[in-house]
Amino acid sequence: MPGFATLMALCCVPADAADAPAYRWKTEKDSLSLMAGDKVVYTCQFAAEGWHPYIHPVSLPGGPVLTAMAPKDHPWHRGLWFSWKYLNGVNYWDFPAKRPNQPDGKTAVIDPATVQASGATATVKLRLEYSKAQVVLAEERTLVGSFPRPDGSYIIDWTSKFTAKDQDVVFERTPPQKAPWGGYGGLGFRASKTMREFRAIDSEGRTGRAESHGKAARWMDFSGVFGEPDEKPTAAGTAIFDHPSNPRHPAPWYLSDTTDLPYFGPALLFAEPMTLKAGASFAVRYRILVHPGPGDKTAMEKEYQEFAK
Repeated sequence: MPGFATLMALCCVPADAADAPAYRWKTEKDSLSLMAGDKVVYTCQFAAEGWHPYIHPVSLPGGPVLTAMAPKDHPWHRGLWFSWKYLNGVNYWDFPAKRPNQPDGKTAVIDPATVQASGATATVKLRLEYSKAQVVLAEERTLVGSFPRPDGSYIIDWTSKFTAKDQDVVFERTPPQKAPWGGYGGLGFRASKTMREFRAIDSEGRTGRAESHGKAARWMDFSGVFGEPDEKPTAAGTAIFDHPSNPRHPAPWYLSDTTDLPYFGPALLFAEPMTLKAGASFAVRYRILVHPGPGDKTAMEKEYQEFAK
């Protein structure tokens, strides 16, 4: 099998502008898709019946799908999605054995999505509520996407404002001190099962799980090679940037860089839980960058500085 550098040379040369596909937005009742010709680049799914609005597939223009949707090992994983683990002790993340198709807590879209797609930019606004018997937390979510750049990379800006209802809300996770797989929760990216030759870097220059898992960083990039064994291999990656206005910035990161469970995301609760007083609010802002090839630290830092402005 060719090495990573060789694959880069084979797979990641930008196409000429004349070869670039025509981009457009496709709106449907419960989704918004960025299209490259007749192929989907990514789709925002926001059906009110779903337990978590999510983005899947996430692809390179004309390239492989980078995300996994409801894999057998973790059927609650939804490509690129946001979910708290515990709110006031109620699990909003995974499916218990007694109810294999939904978490104990309900994450619901309460109004039809507001979608504005014009020219090279599209904006989606959602209102969500988190409840079990009663609503404990409200969310206002805004996603802003743009057409890809000449090299095929593109960004999605994600803002979520959370407001506690009539009682304090305790945001919790499985403590990593009690379980080696604990600490996750929030924005997450589950990669396709075809991903291999993993390469993770963060803003502090750390690489891989051994160095960067649970460590604070302004951003993390997770890249590798994608494609089925009989397909042409494609090198690609996804970076997530943690805005300096976010609580507990720079965030600790959760990283699993194995073929069994390729996953990463900022985990602001990794070290300890957080309490939001009744009626109070906070917001989190992230930028997601999908790009061909492995992440370059200098380029990622420049992207972060632009986002931080």
